[in-house]
Amino acid sequence: MKNVCKIIGCISCMLLMFFSCEKNESIHRDAKVILDKLLFSGYTGDMIRATVTYGSSDIKKLVITKWVNGEQVPGYEINVPVNSISDSYEFEQEIEVGDEEGTLIYTFSGYSVEDKLIDASDLAISVTLTDFGRLSKFDWKLTEQTTNGENTTEEAMLDNVYRLNSDLSWEYDWGDPAGAGFDVLNQYCAWKYIGTDLKADSIYLIKFGFLSTTPTIDKYEVLRLDDTNLWIQTFMDLSWLGDPYTEETPVVEKFVAIPKSPNFTPYRGEDPANYSWASCTPGNY
Repeated sequence: MKNVCKIIGCISCMLLMFFSCEKNESIHRDAKVILDKLLFSGYTGDMIRATVTYGSSDIKKLVITKWVNGEQVPGYEINVPVNSISDSYEFEQEIEVGDEEGTLIYTFSGYSVEDKLIDASDLAISVTLTDFGRLSKFDWKLTEQTTNGENTTEEAMLDNVYRLNSDLSWEYDWGDPAGAGFDVLNQYCAWKYIGTDLKADSIYLIKFGFLSTTPTIDKYEVLRLDDTNLWIQTFMDLSWLGDPYTEETPVVEKFVAIPKSPNFTPYRGEDPANYSWASCTPGNY
């Protein structure tokens, strides 16, 4: 009886394997543009990699297009000539900030020598925006400053806008120069991201004081960061102001995310060429 059960079990496993193989093979049985994966998930900044195999010798050109929420992304098109030397193509593409805003699809279309479509396959991407991507995606406009828990926001501060670029350079539009105060005396250089792929712990802002070649590096703890708000905290030596201020007085600045705009003007009202007295190397601080 035990032997009979074993035989039945073996036959069941063999049938299961057979039908599983049949099911997997059916995915590509009639396909002429074959992808080694149809789904991919990753973070902004990650690299997408996929192998495209040509299932027909009639394919002479592969065209790759990009779609977000069913709309083709203008200006994105890769044309790959197909020859008899290789029957496959290795696709690589970095996930960009903005790709997370909808359903991301890469379409791989195979064409004949007469430019007739033979077959097409889609690669669907699930994208998660990282905090680094979020910081560089938006401009950040100051809305409030508190010092030692007290609101110290001045009207002239409310047009201050930071831009933290993906190449780690930092730009600052101080709005009306009449209210910029001593900010106009600095050369604004770079920023540094501290944290994991997903979550920012702190950021450093690097600038040079007037005619100084030694960078001033201010560390800010990230208290809150999402698609609408950035709250950062630093500690300043304000002991010279007397009680209750100390050498470690907390200063919190709150920013709101705004879309990047061509109206953003670093060193507004001044000549940016006059702000290059120090060598600035983003990514090296």
